[in-house]
Amino acid sequence: MTEVRRIDDDELGAHAFVGRLKGECVLSFRGTDSPSGWAQDLRSLTLTRLPGCSFEGVACRVGAGFLENYRSLARDVKANLAAIGCEKSEPLAVTGHSLGGAMATLALFDLQTSGYSLSKAYTFGQPRVGDKAFARAFNLALKSVPVHRITKADDPFVYMPEADPFFHVGTEVYYRGGSSSGYRVCDGSGEDPTCSDENSQSNVASLLMKCLIPGECGHLNYLEPAKRGTMGSPMCASRQSGFFLP
Repeated sequence: MTEVRRIDDDELGAHAFVGRLKGECVLSFRGTDSPSGWAQDLRSLTLTRLPGCSFEGVACRVGAGFLENYRSLARDVKANLAAIGCEKSEPLAVTGHSLGGAMATLALFDLQTSGYSLSKAYTFGQPRVGDKAFARAFNLALKSVPVHRITKADDPFVYMPEADPFFHVGTEVYYRGGSSSGYRVCDGSGEDPTCSDENSQSNVASLLMKCLIPGECGHLNYLEPAKRGTMGSPMCASRQSGFFLP
């Protein structure tokens, strides 16, 4: 990566990076890294209206915490993209993990409707971001952009918040195990019953408890063994502070 710039709201625990990879503009959002970030995740269980978004006359609603996080960074994200020459006409790739995946989703919708030239998107371990009206409006607005939502069977966060009223977006790419076991490109509906939804009745609490064991958290070990090293460690701050997501 070159020309990397970082955008932070430490009070909310929201973080983003912009830069160039082999010349292409990239926007990346990192996941939860603090108790304040977990608090925002919990706030996102409450749906709030997303201004300027509707589908067939029905207003879109998204997680309140997700939206507050993205809004706290949005202006500086756009300013820093412009500062490194990533104007609206430049192809822009977007990515994010966990809470960062939720913010990436809101960024994609905002940037697309603002006239940016989005090339592709990959999120990892992304929770559900909004309701069905938002998912439908998102998929329609981004229909020409490859939006890949990478999931794993043992990642508890891809099952949260619960479906109805929440709904997933984009094309799911589902791993039942590690990278060597292969993956399934799902039907693009957002809630394909043959992909992560096949485990929708999984014991999310037990999967969350596994995330307290180093190396055992499915949320943090995407694309292994092809990739080495965790995606981040959202639980470590929670353990140190005594805070834990119920």
